[in-house]
Amino acid sequence: MTKQRDEENEKLSKSQRKREMSELLSIVKDLENLSLKELEASLDQELKEKILELQRINKGGAKKRQRQHIVKFLSKQDKSFASRDLDRLTTLKITKNQRFREIEMLRDRLLINQEEGFESLRNSYPDIDLNQVRVLINLAQQEDKTGNRTNYRQLFKVLRKAQKSVH
Repeated sequence: MTKQRDEENEKLSKSQRKREMSELLSIVKDLENLSLKELEASLDQELKEKILELQRINKGGAKKRQRQHIVKFLSKQDKSFASRDLDRLTTLKITKNQRFREIEMLRDRLLINQEEGFESLRNSYPDIDLNQVRVLINLAQQEDKTGNRTNYRQLFKVLRKAQKSVH
């Protein structure tokens, strides 16, 4: 397999190889910004260890060398798997953020206009305990005047739990 890759590299121009390495470097930088939980969910063990080592390094020159080392490692591997994992992770992160914003908007809608919010709540989450939600809304509206937001957060948790049971 290395002979085949060497032959492919010989066929590519120097500019094309530089573009590919630059692309791999951007993938490595994106992987570097992932959390430990996200890394464990997606990458193979060897690459994950290299990324974790990169995250531990503080010095600029050492960090640059480690990035180059990972780029070289990826260039010898099938680079599509790293970009595919990264794409999957960013998609998951985007959907997670969208769901979070949906819950926030629903909570705000419930606090502003209870009846309209209850209709969408009933349609979206039929198994939710509406009495508990109603109590939390009333308490959150009372707390809003005092600045305490305990029930405001509790309402969010109840909505998030209902959303997780549906999805």
